[in-house]
Amino acid sequence: MNPLLAKHSRQAVTFFGLATASLFGSCESALNEVEITDPSLLQTHFVVERALLEDGTVLNSLHTTILDKNLASVELKNGHVNVNGQQMSMAEILNISTYYIPDATVDLNTDYHFEVVLPNGESHTGMVTTQAKTFTSVTVPSSSTAGSDLTVSWQDVYVHDALIISLGFTTAAGNVAGPTFTLTPAQMQEGSFVIPKSNFASPEGITSVSITLTGAKYGTIDPEFLTGSATISRMRVEKRVAFN
Repeated sequence: MNPLLAKHSRQAVTFFGLATASLFGSCESALNEVEITDPSLLQTHFVVERALLEDGTVLNSLHTTILDKNLASVELKNGHVNVNGQQMSMAEILNISTYYIPDATVDLNTDYHFEVVLPNGESHTGMVTTQAKTFTSVTVPSSSTAGSDLTVSWQDVYVHDALIISLGFTTAAGNVAGPTFTLTPAQMQEGSFVIPKSNFASPEGITSVSITLTGAKYGTIDPEFLTGSATISRMRVEKRVAFN
């Protein structure tokens, strides 16, 4: 399986209003048992993603999730999903049916055309052009303290449709999700953002902070799909700061 998809199963990062993968639980959609010919029954998420991990590894992912009106995942009976003419494979991630391309490659400033082909042969599409720039130089201090502000900076300035900085805390008791910050276009262009020390007041005993920058660019999608459907290109980078 694509390592980035496996990472999604742990982090459940998404811009589509799906807070966590556990939101779906083990619910199976009744639509799995029938041939769907009406796209208005489906909420479809087409995703292109490129992630730069803390160790310098770059992971690419092309994947699609399809949900019903109750946000239960759907595996199309006698249907399939393509991206740029290539049929996507299927995997189950935390009981979520996910279409994906094994060993995917994601290029910058490139069109990605997704297509849901229904059993009646009709197709419904989405398209996004990936960002012209991605994060290649993000700087954070190697260490900090809970009593200090923390500055994140990046050299590859690009005004995304959305840019979010999210925090995760590691403590002796385990991992805790921290706050998120949605940057304005002006803040994106500044190339740096200061995280106030007040965000590190709790939980107690923080030993490290993970920092994830996620830039999103939205594309087009067939309006016949359910409201909430989207096509998105995500550029993501992860950093970690040790706390003394």
